[in-house]
Amino acid sequence: AHSAAHHHPVLVLPGLAAGSFSFRRLLSSLSSHGLVAAAVDLPGQGLSPPPSAPPPRTNPLREIMDRGIFHAFEHLVETGEVPFQETAPEPSRSFYAASEAAAAVARAVDALGLAPVHLVLHDSALAAGAAFVSANPAAVQSVTLIDATATLPAFPAAVLGVPVLGRLVLRVPALFKGLMRLSCARGMDAEEADAHRAAMRGQGKGDAVFEAWKAMNHSFDLTEWRSSSEEVKRLPMMVLWSGSWSDMWIDEGKKVSKALPDAKFVYHYGGRWPQVDAYEEISKLIAEFVTMLPTTATEHGSENMDQSSDESADAHSDHPVS
Repeated sequence: AHSAAHHHPVLVLPGLAAGSFSFRRLLSSLSSHGLVAAAVDLPGQGLSPPPSAPPPRTNPLREIMDRGIFHAFEHLVETGEVPFQETAPEPSRSFYAASEAAAAVARAVDALGLAPVHLVLHDSALAAGAAFVSANPAAVQSVTLIDATATLPAFPAAVLGVPVLGRLVLRVPALFKGLMRLSCARGMDAEEADAHRAAMRGQGKGDAVFEAWKAMNHSFDLTEWRSSSEEVKRLPMMVLWSGSWSDMWIDEGKKVSKALPDAKFVYHYGGRWPQVDAYEEISKLIAEFVTMLPTTATEHGSENMDQSSDESADAHSDHPVS
């Protein structure tokens, strides 16, 4: 069991608002299958801290009133510049951009010493996970998608941006639980829902979820990513998809299946957050998938990450269920 765990480390990237907390039972179940398993929260999500608040903006008129109009005039004469002007903010990449999230994941993988990992991408973590794979192909042995899309997260983050309603959802337990059951997992109980509600009521957490939702990459194309490089193209992939959520969601799964014709495709019985209501089924499917990979490939990958992708070229893949 120790040998299997050493060669099959599983790293989960939770989707929007899910957080590593929601995967605690799945991680425990994976451990019972003899695998080392960990979950890393993307920037601003779960236990990951939200971005620092920007410094307060100065008010030029207030500065002039405080210091006097003559001070402003003297400054203009001496320097040729209007005093107290606000400097334009430096252009910067979004804290929630896929590239930034991928870099954060890379740092976590390096710190944990898990590479090469079997990467599990849930829900909206798809774009960030794909960016991590593209930038670090030798650090990944396989990729599993769990109801994953780049722009259709289960949690309806848009509601958090609605005045009054957004705050009400986070304040009223029954309202939040109803929203979670309607959108994420029908089997979520009151205790689980309240834990998620408490987490999202933390300092800046609700805003972080809303901002991460707004920053989603709507131009991400799964087919293009899969064929973007030989290393990515050769990675063994599996897709786990809810077959009971809705007809619309099943249709979405068929689109993913079409985009990844060489991936193993399996319907599961849980909701869109199956780590909550179908974690045993999901953990069994993941364990079976990753342990089917050739042992020689994973051993070589652990010794020489630069060649791990080449060694896994013949890894298992099945045609998706139609």
